[in-house]
Amino acid sequence: MLETAIVSGLLYQAALIAGSVLVLLELRLLLVTGRFTTSITHLLSSPFQETPVDEQPILAWVEDQRATIDFSFFDIPRPPLQKRLELRARANRRLHLAFGIANSLTTALPETHKSFMKEASRVINAGDNMRWVELYDLAELHLGRDAESAENLLHLADCTQRLCLTIVLFDNFKVDPRDTPPEVSSFIASEINKQWLRSKGDEMTQESSDLNQALRGLGLRGEDGCPMAPQRVLGLIMPQYETLWRVVLLTFVTAYHRQARPENVERVRTVPQCLGNTEQEAEAVKLAKEGLRLYPSNKRIYRALMTSVCLPFSADVEACHRHERIWGPDALEFRPERFDRLSKLQVRAYFPYSLGQHRCPAYAGFGNRMITMLVVAMSRVFSEKDWMVWFDDDSLDKCSRKTLPTGRDDMGRWLLRRRTGAGR
Repeated sequence: MLETAIVSGLLYQAALIAGSVLVLLELRLLLVTGRFTTSITHLLSSPFQETPVDEQPILAWVEDQRATIDFSFFDIPRPPLQKRLELRARANRRLHLAFGIANSLTTALPETHKSFMKEASRVINAGDNMRWVELYDLAELHLGRDAESAENLLHLADCTQRLCLTIVLFDNFKVDPRDTPPEVSSFIASEINKQWLRSKGDEMTQESSDLNQALRGLGLRGEDGCPMAPQRVLGLIMPQYETLWRVVLLTFVTAYHRQARPENVERVRTVPQCLGNTEQEAEAVKLAKEGLRLYPSNKRIYRALMTSVCLPFSADVEACHRHERIWGPDALEFRPERFDRLSKLQVRAYFPYSLGQHRCPAYAGFGNRMITMLVVAMSRVFSEKDWMVWFDDDSLDKCSRKTLPTGRDDMGRWLLRRRTGAGR
């Protein structure tokens, strides 16, 4: 309800202004049979301890997170499409300003949303399992060139961003990396990252003319044969590229360097040939499922009311995916085999592609296949035998069990270093 949103939103803003992250009391006024009832959730300082321990059962807390994501938190059983879009668009306003994109994440217009979903679904559903063989071959070729051109060091984040952008551009628009100068994709990936950071620091950041010019230079055309505006290109690739590269990087480092086990290699032995066949790929894609559990593309999913003041809410996806009371004492360990059998609570607490009517269109298999394919390609080109990851952080370099930080600044310092004696 509106009263619920206003009270929680104002308290959230007040807590930010006061700098009180340690003990934020979130009061939720729920209208029940004409009366308000109050529930108090204690949010502690650690992002993995934001669950109520004594106040209510863990399942109730999980359901609270789900209710925020599927909009039922607002006491509207099935909110109309425009209302759902409004609740989401305000929270993503900075992306509209910084990139000029008008897609399902940033628009309050049902027509724009439906058009984007139709176009995104067309890309996702195109091709067959041979598509994954072609994409894998391109990924391995691209990474091989990176490895060959490097002396002994590679910036891991830059490498992963270029890889993911190259594959997304080819898969969406058939931009062949063999015909595109590598500095072009490098610049576009770098400028997207810079623009993202600018918009985080200043929500009024405007579009980058340099980025738009570089995208025009690709000469992309739509199905109608007309040139595609940079904003339309970004509207299609941003939901894929930006949510993809961080998961790929963190899963690669965790599964094949920090917590490397022979099972992680054997599990994906038939990649890419198995991808696209639901039965044959079942073991392999558990790699992506576990990567998305530990490192969800969106740590929080935000909602905000369309009022004169931004009243934000968020569901803590990362906490749901990592909490020990849900996943056990090994919750922070990379164990794809946990997806052999999930408990009912784990099923409810796992939502890497969001929930409900606004779930990411990649949820039905495409997303897991893409992550698996890219991570496996990286693991074979940059194997632990020939390469090591250097974090420039003693706490990470000396302790392989510590969970990786997920900030852009952190990942920007990580290097791939060729081991002494490794072949080129």
